[in-house]
Amino acid sequence: MEEMIIRVHDTIIELSGGEHGIRDRGGIYNSTYKLINHQYKNQRNPTSIGTFALNEFAKRHYFTDGNKRVAYAIAKIFMLVNKCHLRIQFNEAVTFILEVAKYESKVTFQEIKEWLDRNCVMIEDKDIANYLNGVFVTITLENDENEK
Repeated sequence: MEEMIIRVHDTIIELSGGEHGIRDRGGIYNSTYKLINHQYKNQRNPTSIGTFALNEFAKRHYFTDGNKRVAYAIAKIFMLVNKCHLRIQFNEAVTFILEVAKYESKVTFQEIKEWLDRNCVMIEDKDIANYLNGVFVTITLENDENEK
C-alpha cells in the first residue's frame, strides 16, 4: 500500500509540478499501516477514514514536495473506495488543508471530519459504475482544459 501512496505522489508531481523525493519511507510505511488499521475499525464511516488520511499525511512531511496534495488525494481515494466522494477540488480545499498542516495546528480530528462531511456525497452501490464514469469524464475534460 505504501508503494501506491508513493506512486500517487509521483503522479501528482508529474502532473502539477514540484520536486521528486522521499524524505521518510519508514514514516510512509507507518502512516499507511495506521491508515489501514483505522479503515478496518471504521468501515462504515468513510469520512472518518478520509479524516485520518488527511490529518496523517498533511501534518507529516514524508516527501520533498507535494505533501498536502498527497494528503488530499489519499483522503479522496480512500473515501471513494468506501463509497463517499469528496466533491471539493484541491484548489478550493487548499486553505483548509494548509490550516491542518500548520505546525502545532489547532484543527481537531472532529473539525476535519465535519469539513469532510459537508463536502462529501455518498454513492449507492447500484450507482457506483455510472458515478465513477461521470467522475472520469469530468477529470478528463478538466485535464483537456488545463492543457489548452
